[in-house]
Amino acid sequence: MSPSKVSSITWDSFSNIIDGQPRGSKEKHQGVNPATGEKLWDVPIANQQDVDDAVASAKKAFESWSQVPFETRKEHLVKFKEAYLAHADDMAKLLAEETGKPHQFAQFEVHGAAMWIDHHLTLTIPEERDEDDEKVVTTRYTPLGVVGAICPWNFPIVLSLGKIAPAILTGNTIIVKPSPFTPYTALKMIEIAQEVFPPGVVQVVGGDDKLGPMLTQHPDIAKISFTGSIATGKKIMAACAATLKRVTLELGGNDASIVLPDVDVQKVAPELVMGAFQNSGQVCVATKRIYIHQDIYEDMLNAMVEFTKTMKVGAPSDNALLGPIQNQMQYEKVKTFFEDTKNKGYKFAVGSPDVATGKGFFVQPTIIDNPPNDSKIITEEPFGPIVPTQPWTDEEEVIKRANGSNTGLGACVWGKDVARAEAIGRRLEAGSVWINSWEKPTPAAFFGGHKESGIGGEWGKEGLKAYCNAQVMHSYKLKRQISKL
Repeated sequence: MSPSKVSSITWDSFSNIIDGQPRGSKEKHQGVNPATGEKLWDVPIANQQDVDDAVASAKKAFESWSQVPFETRKEHLVKFKEAYLAHADDMAKLLAEETGKPHQFAQFEVHGAAMWIDHHLTLTIPEERDEDDEKVVTTRYTPLGVVGAICPWNFPIVLSLGKIAPAILTGNTIIVKPSPFTPYTALKMIEIAQEVFPPGVVQVVGGDDKLGPMLTQHPDIAKISFTGSIATGKKIMAACAATLKRVTLELGGNDASIVLPDVDVQKVAPELVMGAFQNSGQVCVATKRIYIHQDIYEDMLNAMVEFTKTMKVGAPSDNALLGPIQNQMQYEKVKTFFEDTKNKGYKFAVGSPDVATGKGFFVQPTIIDNPPNDSKIITEEPFGPIVPTQPWTDEEEVIKRANGSNTGLGACVWGKDVARAEAIGRRLEAGSVWINSWEKPTPAAFFGGHKESGIGGEWGKEGLKAYCNAQVMHSYKLKRQISKL
C-alpha cells in the first residue's frame, strides 16, 4: 500500500478527502469567526454519493490495512505526527480563527493533540491466554472495519485525533465528520494525512446536518464514535440500532465539585474558577456545579470572585485568557441561563445579568451565588462561562446532591485529607473523578460517562478495545491414540 498524494497544502482552500483525493461540491457552506461574526472560507457539503464513495474506499482499504503489522501501523502514525507538526503554526492560526480560542490555547491544542498519538504509540493490543490440560483458549482483538467519527466543535483537533489514532492503530479505516461549525482544521489535518496513509485509510467528509444520518445509517460502517450532546447521541444510537453498529457515545455532563472545609482557600479558589471557565466553559467535563463547605463558603466565594475579575475575555489577537462562545446557536443557549437567573432573582456574585451585545459571541465569566436546587443553572448544562456555587454542611447530603443528575461524566473533590476526599470520590456517579484538580482528561486514562453521559469510552489501555471485536480461539490438544494390541 502506497500513500496517496494531494497537492501542496494551502490555507485558504478546503476540500473533502475521499479515496486519497480532494473533492469539492456544488453546495457550499461557511464557518463563522466567533470573535467577529464574519463568515470564513467556503467548505464543500458532502452528499450521499460522496459518503458512499468514501465508505467504499474505506472498505477496500480495510482489506489490506487490517493486515499491516501492528508495528508498521505505528510507524505510519509517527510519520503522520511529524507531517502534522510541520504545519503546527498554520494549524494553530486556523484553529484560533474557527474557534475563537486565544492563541496560546490554540497552540496548546495543536501540540497537545500530538500527545494523543505519542501515548497510543506506547500501547499494544491486548491478548489473553488461558491453558489447561485439554486446551488453550486465546482471546484476541480484531479490527471492526470502517469507523465513522462524528466530532464536536469545542476541541476539533484533539477530539478528532483521539478517534483517529486508536482506530487506525487497531487496523480499522476511518471517515471523520467534523462539526459544520469548525470544519477547517479537521479538513487540513486529514489532507496532511494523505502524505502518509494509503488511500481510504483516513478520510474526511464535511457538510451539514444531513451528513450525520448518512453515516449512521450506512450498512458498511461498522462503528460510530460520537462526541457531542445527549440529545444527538440518543438519535445516533437509535439510528445505529438498525444495523447493530458498534457505538461509542461521549456526551454531555453536569460535573460537580465538592470542596471540603480543610482546603487552602487562596490556592484552591483559582483552580475552581479555571475548572469552570477553561475554554470559556465549553468543555464536556468543565466544572458546572460547585459545592463549598459552609465554614469556608464566603471566603472561597470571595476569592473566586476576585480571581474571576482578573480573567480577560477577548479575541485571539487580544492576548485574552478566554475567547468567545464558538457559535451563535450555543451563544443564544448560554444567554438563556443568564435570562433565567435574572428573571428568578438569583444573586450574581460576579458578572452581569445582561450579556453584552456587539461584534462576536462574547460572554463574561459569571458566578451565581446559591441558587436553589431546582434552578436551571443547577439542573442543566450551560456549556458556557457561567457556574453556580452552593454551601453544604452534611457529607451524605452533598453526595446525594452531586449525584442528583441524569449525567455522570466527571467530578472533583478537593481536600487536604486525601483519604477522605477519595472516599467521597468513590461514591460519586461519574466516569472520571479528580482529587485536588479540576478536570484534566489524558490519553493515558480511559474516558467515558455514567448514566446519560455516554455509552462505552475511549483512550487508555482499555480504549483500543473500543475499536475491536473480541475473538476467542479454543485450541484443543491432540491426544495420542493408543491402539489396542
